[in-house]
Amino acid sequence: MLGDIVELTVVVRDLDAAVERFSRLFGLKVHHRAESKEFGFKNAILPTGIGHIELLQPTEPDKAVGRFLAKHGEGVYLVGFECHDIPGSVERLKEAGVRVDGRRADVAWVHPQDTHGLFVELRKRETYA
Repeated sequence: MLGDIVELTVVVRDLDAAVERFSRLFGLKVHHRAESKEFGFKNAILPTGIGHIELLQPTEPDKAVGRFLAKHGEGVYLVGFECHDIPGSVERLKEAGVRVDGRRADVAWVHPQDTHGLFVELRKRETYA
């Protein structure tokens, strides 16, 4: 079910400062920046070898990313694994009693309370031009 780690999401207080640091220290370059009003964050995608690091800065303290920062401080928020059969994996996980949001065919999220605190994402591997 789980393939390679293709995403590592890190919650940060200051997106611009984090982008600058990851770029300077590790030679990474921003592929894409965006903002999600729905989920309350700004992000930057920095491709690595087979995946990417996503940096998230909360914009809404009462949404999930803002609550994570308030409770845990900066740090790893989510690990994304390549998954070739997301719908089938979602079905198997639900049959096992796991809370999983699998409304989309291209990505699913496993609730961290069902994975010892790790927010798991099942996704397709991306390519970066």
